Amino acid sequence: MGLSEKLNNVLKLGDKIEVLSGADKIDCDGTFINAEDHYLVWSNGDGDILFTQLDNVTVKKV
Repeated sequence: MGLSEKLNNVLKLGDKIEVLSGADKIDCDGTFINAEDHYLVWSNGDGDILFTQLDNVTVKKV
C-alpha cells in the first residue's frame, strides 16, 4: 500500500490538517481533499487548492 492510499484510509474529505516540511509549516492549517499519485490535494484557509508532493512532507490531522 502506497503513501497516498494510507493517507486516504486515515483522512477523509474535510479533515483539518497541518502540512510540514521538516519543522516548518507549509502555508496555514488546511483541509484534506484527497491524496493520489504521491500528491496531497488540500485547501488552505484562503480557499486555494494546493497540490503538494508527498516525498518530503509530514501530514498531521489537527
